[in-house]
Amino acid sequence: MKEQNDIVQWYPMRIYHSSVKRQNYLNDLLANETTVERTYVPRNLVDAEDQTYIPTLVNYIFIRASLDDLKVLKADKRKYEHLRFVMDKECDENYNPVSKIAYIPEKKMKDFMRAIDDSNEHVQMLQNMAFACKPGQKVKITKGPFEGVEGVVKSIKKHLCVVIAIQDIMAVAITNVPKKDIQIIED
Repeated sequence: MKEQNDIVQWYPMRIYHSSVKRQNYLNDLLANETTVERTYVPRNLVDAEDQTYIPTLVNYIFIRASLDDLKVLKADKRKYEHLRFVMDKECDENYNPVSKIAYIPEKKMKDFMRAIDDSNEHVQMLQNMAFACKPGQKVKITKGPFEGVEGVVKSIKKHLCVVIAIQDIMAVAITNVPKKDIQIIED
């Protein structure tokens, strides 16, 4: 069995003093790292004629690596001084706050990327993270272009939606999902 720090997972990382230029620079640096399998930054099309895209999240980057490899990478202060871990606040068994380095499970990240990458009119970015991250019924879409995607069911403007939220950072809603195409997932 692998140790927790050896498991390759997605890590959201905050870019200190962020800019599009710095994010692109970090993406280029990370592309050359053998321990980083892939970086993913959701992008918005800003000029269809010139095919110009800018990052949707200017302050964050998502890195797929093991925690050990990521710590080694971060130790190189010359290159990666602007990267900061995102912390996930939890409580222990005595309800004392405990901070751990946040990670995103592989399935959730794949579903999120699938929704973001699809140029479908039924996909929208959510700005209200307090709403998007509220607990709700976990569901799986069983038919259509998003078959297999898992999220939390919500009602947005009286329409049934499946929301995929990433660590209070970003959320996407798949809108107008027919009720018959949603299967409840038991915890």
